[in-house]
Amino acid sequence: MIPKWQEFLQALEVHFAPSYYEDPRGSLFKLTQKGSVQDYLNEFERLAKHIVGLPTTFLLSNFISGCTLDIHCEVQELQPQTLTQVATLAKLQKDKLKD
Repeated sequence: MIPKWQEFLQALEVHFAPSYYEDPRGSLFKLTQKGSVQDYLNEFERLAKHIVGLPTTFLLSNFISGCTLDIHCEVQELQPQTLTQVATLAKLQKDKLKD
């Protein structure tokens, strides 16, 4: 049986939208890197997809500021323009620090 369009939309919203008790914007603003860059990126993207209307520059700045200090300074200096660039540079910097 194919559900009605409205039922389908409600099911999508229930599955993907944050609950009324979640605050993805507040959580995103407080998020900092505690583990790997990939783990940080995954959580950042999970929260960011629930927030509409934030400018890309704000998201980039927020991501960079949440990185560990050794990564933060290096990545910020390179002035990446996309979240993909930021994440790639952060991973490269982390690898560089390992060596």
